[in-house]
Amino acid sequence: MTDTRSHTIVTGGSSGIGAAVVADLVAHGHRVTVFDLAPVGAADGDVGYERVDVTDEQQVVDAVSRAEARAGRITGVVACHGIRGAYAPALDIDLAALRRLYDIHVVGAFAVCREVVRRLEGEPASIVLVSSTTAYRGWANQIDYGPAKAAVRQLTENLAIEWAPLGVRVNAVAPGHTLTPMVQDMIDRGYDASAVTARTPLGRMARPDETAGMIRMLLDEASFVTGQCLAVDGGWTAVGK
Repeated sequence: MTDTRSHTIVTGGSSGIGAAVVADLVAHGHRVTVFDLAPVGAADGDVGYERVDVTDEQQVVDAVSRAEARAGRITGVVACHGIRGAYAPALDIDLAALRRLYDIHVVGAFAVCREVVRRLEGEPASIVLVSSTTAYRGWANQIDYGPAKAAVRQLTENLAIEWAPLGVRVNAVAPGHTLTPMVQDMIDRGYDASAVTARTPLGRMARPDETAGMIRMLLDEASFVTGQCLAVDGGWTAVGK
């Protein structure tokens, strides 16, 4: 019997929000293929793993082909991959590192989505990119990460317009401070998150599973929503002071 379950690629699915997305999607009946530079396992039926550098176009093409061969037509993409910024003053930013960060967050997300959409042959699909609340406001020491995530936010809008006639919805989430290993490392390196949590109406950081649930809603359930970037931030972006 043909397996008709959704098959979703989750980039960066080995840790943080990405790992929470994988767990949530599998719990709700998806087959998942994880694209990651550090895949955490071997295929177990519902989840397959591909070692992929998303900035390498040929690696992306080959990995998508293998994912289709293993688990069938791809119906969704969740682009959760990313690296942290330098968290340094703009005058101290290394340009090679800046280019690498933009390449990973923006070009890498586009490369995976484009390769999947090229193969759809008229079938519908849904894409969710991961932006950030740093895309909405200026932040000191975030000249690399924040503008890259703002580019992801606009990429979402542009692709949603262009791919809607193909039956592809494209949305994004903008997580606020989420207690992932990357954020914990920033805190360990001296980043003081207390002012952010104090400014957040819900008064705390998000859990990865809370963002994962919103991603699944946009992926599976929001059938008339496209081109939107939904902040999952405990009300942080709503505060006007």
